[in-house]
Amino acid sequence: MITPLLLGTFLIVVNMGIQVAAVVFMVGYVMRKTTRGTSKKGFAADTTLINVVLLVLLVGHLIQFAVWAGLFVYIGEFENFTTAFYHSIVNFSSLGYGDIVMGEEWRLLGALEACNGVLMFGLSGGTILAVMVHLFGRYDYSEN
Repeated sequence: MITPLLLGTFLIVVNMGIQVAAVVFMVGYVMRKTTRGTSKKGFAADTTLINVVLLVLLVGHLIQFAVWAGLFVYIGEFENFTTAFYHSIVNFSSLGYGDIVMGEEWRLLGALEACNGVLMFGLSGGTILAVMVHLFGRYDYSEN
């Protein structure tokens, strides 16, 4: 039990680094795009910016799925990366179909990956909210 716990905790820390890097990149990108004197405002510009944020955060999650899947293949729990990747997405998203399960020795990793996913999706949700608040804050909603 200690080996899966240590491996899972290590991967949670690695994945936190991946997602924090994506968030830091996105915050810098948004600030550069919105604080220049010539920054574009409006529905199309804001929608495009939010879509870029969503895309980068999704790529961060895809990398995290792959990191977990790589571990599952490395420890011999799955023979191919495709199955491991699918299983990883199901665990990470807390969907938990149960159509593919890990052996008793390693099943604690599934629960740890689900915890990791909850944390990382929360971080992404907070990032999206912060970006939207920043974008909305650029407008003057007072009546003239």
